[in-house]
Amino acid sequence: MKRLRILGIALVTALTLTSCGSGDPLDSGGGQGGPIVVGSADFTESALLMEIYAEALRTTGAEVRTKGRIGAREVYVKAVREGELSVIPDYTGNLLKYLDDKAGATKSRQVHDDLRRALPPELEVLEYSPAEDSDVLTVTPETAATGIRSMADLGPRCGDLVLGAPAEWKQRWVGRIAEVYGCTFKSIRELEAGSVTVNALLNDKIQVANLFTTSAAIERNDLVELADPEQMFPAQNVVPLTHEGSLNQQQREVLNEVSQALTTKKLTELNERMVVDKANPADLAKTFVDGLKL
Repeated sequence: MKRLRILGIALVTALTLTSCGSGDPLDSGGGQGGPIVVGSADFTESALLMEIYAEALRTTGAEVRTKGRIGAREVYVKAVREGELSVIPDYTGNLLKYLDDKAGATKSRQVHDDLRRALPPELEVLEYSPAEDSDVLTVTPETAATGIRSMADLGPRCGDLVLGAPAEWKQRWVGRIAEVYGCTFKSIRELEAGSVTVNALLNDKIQVANLFTTSAAIERNDLVELADPEQMFPAQNVVPLTHEGSLNQQQREVLNEVSQALTTKKLTELNERMVVDKANPADLAKTFVDGLKL
């Protein structure tokens, strides 16, 4: 009888411990010994990258959960630092600037090296991807035909041109573009990145548009990306940001393989599939990862 009572207590204890692991992934903490929790910021491309990371990590036999669109950088960096998220996709230049607002590196390798030095001990970045989602100034083919094909060409012409850009552009880049390229635009219209900005450019409401390099609208509308010979815009390579120790060596290597295979062109194609074809990000991620044969 005593033995049965002991077995009963053990069974109840085991069931209790099992149930404790079935709650919300951000409450359970993930990390070593628990599920890997992959998060995303609150925009479509980040959600796609989350699904790609999650699908790749599942090939290692790990239990993986996703927590999408959890907020802006200040929210998700805190979540990764505290171990509530195991990994999230980010961009090297913006993450470095978030951690060190005096950072001046612009080239991919130097930005990544400086980023690693700037990280607190609870955080780690893996290898960066060739894929970049960085600021780029664009013009119509008609404007390019007048001799504007790089940001250096803008300098003497800026006073006649209207730029369309997100609200934060003025704070980030007005002084810098004047310093580097001698460019002061006639005016700057605050526009949401995407179709609103593109339509304004095509309708000559603005003559220069700030877009992002993985925007499918650039190729779809035959827009011309202006070269940035002085590298005013820092590199923005896609990179996995992880909680220190939350991934084993095999899982780290799998994400590094994903990063190596992901190019700006491929990421742009995937973005277009989501925007134009309304493709499911999880389905796109599975097809992409299956093609890697991890």
